[in-house]
Amino acid sequence: MMEIKLTHEEVMSMVETLNGFYSKVPTIQDYFLERKKEKIVNIDVEHWSKQLFNDHTLEPKDMDIVVEVVDQNTLNNLAQITISLPLESQIGRQVALGVKEGKSGKYLGFIKIASPVLSIKPRNDFFGETLRATHVNKHMVNGAIIVPTQPFGFNCLGGKLLALICTSHLVLDLFNSKYGDKMNLCFLETTSLYGNIKSSSQYDGLEPYIKYNGMTESDLFLFPSDEIYMKLRNYLRPIYGKEEWNGMLVDPVPSAPKMREYTKIIQIIKTHLKELDPEEYTKFSEFVKCCMKTKTKKRYYYTNFGYSNIKEHVLSDGEIQLEKKENFHKHSLDNLIEVWRKKSQKRWEKLNSESRLKENLEVYTLEKIQNMDYEMIR
Repeated sequence: MMEIKLTHEEVMSMVETLNGFYSKVPTIQDYFLERKKEKIVNIDVEHWSKQLFNDHTLEPKDMDIVVEVVDQNTLNNLAQITISLPLESQIGRQVALGVKEGKSGKYLGFIKIASPVLSIKPRNDFFGETLRATHVNKHMVNGAIIVPTQPFGFNCLGGKLLALICTSHLVLDLFNSKYGDKMNLCFLETTSLYGNIKSSSQYDGLEPYIKYNGMTESDLFLFPSDEIYMKLRNYLRPIYGKEEWNGMLVDPVPSAPKMREYTKIIQIIKTHLKELDPEEYTKFSEFVKCCMKTKTKKRYYYTNFGYSNIKEHVLSDGEIQLEKKENFHKHSLDNLIEVWRKKSQKRWEKLNSESRLKENLEVYTLEKIQNMDYEMIR
């Protein structure tokens, strides 16, 4: 049982801090709007947008697709002005990729592949059981960001290009070489942005490379501003942090340590309130349920990178060796780009014949976010 080390005054101060933030964002749209403003305010959008592809006349058949590893600063700035949702920082295993059109040297889109959540129903259904953390951390990753620039995404099926790249052996090699014995990657999963709001996704129509496997459904913590998170974290770490975890409140090795640490903060507050002030404990518990969480349901997709026996391999802790399917070679980067190119060329030609090609680069600025009817469009 957790030792009570905080005073009633200290705990109530934390509760008031959280109340102050979440009471200002009464709807999920308001929440994302405020977080997006916070993320975009210090970005020089004019400078970074010059690196984004914006040539609607260049046909997919003539494009030179280049995939490169990018640093976190580049990803954060370029993806933040491209993605409608606020891009949150992550710790844990991850690889960030930028996809360029080689002739222009401009970015077509961005990919961040990172540690997955420890348990998710469609994955458990696929494997027939709830996997242990060791299974997940060693063999699996999550497509956390898979977003094309616009109008490339609309004109040329840019989302499908990025999704296919995620299933390539390039991704396997990058992760396995970066993390050595800690990784033996064979499974990548991702979820749709729109969830059950739309019946389709950029991942549809990409079988056998990417397969649909049901819907996720879970409670999602609405993450506070970085200022509030850091304030609470920095106050509690010296009190409850552990030396073997480098002072963190949770073990940093398993997936999603930042979110788990925030969950731990809420747990610490609730534990103290239950002991020190049962009435406030009841109020805060209800506040967490109604104001700090939202139900989320999204379409779930996965790839096996062309392996035929990932279930047996993962469940045996790697004792059963991975076997390649006959079409394993089709997960090469070159082949996947050609799969996209054929689909994309048809799309481009159809839009061009109908005079429906979009011409203007779409990026998010603070002014646009403040004045628009803010929708989670990509």
